[in-house]
Amino acid sequence: MKNIHIAIADDHPMVISGLIALLQPYRHILVLTTHTNAAQLMEGLDYYRPDVLLLDILLPDRSGKDLAPELREKYPDMKILVLTSLDAPSMVTTMMRRGCTGYLLKGAEPETLLEAIETVSEGKEYIDASLKEQLMQNMLHFKQQSQTKGIVPELTQREKEVLGLIAAEYTTREIAEKLFVSYHTAENHRNNLIQKLDVKNTVGLIRVAIQLGLVK
Repeated sequence: MKNIHIAIADDHPMVISGLIALLQPYRHILVLTTHTNAAQLMEGLDYYRPDVLLLDILLPDRSGKDLAPELREKYPDMKILVLTSLDAPSMVTTMMRRGCTGYLLKGAEPETLLEAIETVSEGKEYIDASLKEQLMQNMLHFKQQSQTKGIVPELTQREKEVLGLIAAEYTTREIAEKLFVSYHTAENHRNNLIQKLDVKNTVGLIRVAIQLGLVK
């Protein structure tokens, strides 16, 4: 059986220790290096070239969401398996769009972890079974919505810019400064987007925008 070289990035040493213990019985899974923050990870990957990276989203210095595209570009042969406690289907979509190959929840059984690692190492996608069901339900829901309300709402160029900045976690004040508009104007754009996408708040706005393919 072909060896699979692993790197782990998680800010909890106990989680790292637990993962190493879980993987130890599988002789073909070799943990090369572990890191507790993004800076250590980027430095370590310059020396180690693992086949699969187990990546937590909530790292202390940078989020895995921001890291994923950079990792994908710098190490195109390395597969990224997200290992997280975040069970929002919208986050699954976001991470997969950003170059990850798999998404698994912490607490998975050892056999499931092994299956996920082996699957992504072969270049195939792996999504936690419980989340896959939720994703399918969401897709059906939005397909039904699109049939009754129109496919995708038409946005102005400025609204697209504002939506992209909201997705990048800019505040209304930061958006106003970046686009050289008043706070009131930026807030109006945000409210218009909420109305056009038929949601109640910014969280819903991002969720729907990702599912409609308006942001990555």
